[in-house]
Amino acid sequence: MRYVLLLLSIFVFLGCIQSENVTVEKNDVEFPFTNGVSMEETSVDPMGNVFSYPKGEAGITGQTARWEKGFESGWHYHPYTGVAYVIQGELTVKFDESTPLEDLDGEKTVTKEQVFGPGSAFLGVANTWHKSSSTGNETLIFQVSWLGEKGQPVKVSSN
Repeated sequence: MRYVLLLLSIFVFLGCIQSENVTVEKNDVEFPFTNGVSMEETSVDPMGNVFSYPKGEAGITGQTARWEKGFESGWHYHPYTGVAYVIQGELTVKFDESTPLEDLDGEKTVTKEQVFGPGSAFLGVANTWHKSSSTGNETLIFQVSWLGEKGQPVKVSSN
């Protein structure tokens, strides 16, 4: 039994010294946030609308967007509220509070503009025409979790 343990120890030792060299790469990534609350309890979006839950079966859709500087979405609206967080860059949102949602073809007019920088957390505005753009000096990265209805679209675009 002593010889078996001795042989086993020798094999383990030899296995350790014959191992390959392994290159370890370390990718330093800096995150623009720290642990903690990014948005205090809120029930009002940036336009002053009170948040309400959908009437049908609840469904959450999470989206992450990466927009190069200068990118602009077309006019659109969201039928539901979303919880948004800007990770990097600058998000500028231009709202049209006067055009009815049914008017998909009508000309839109900017009535209000808001800018959100890195670390901004806010409720995405529901049922208001708007267009969004990346206006900062770097690529915009943001996330939104839409609190919608299962099986329903979270975005309606203008024609």
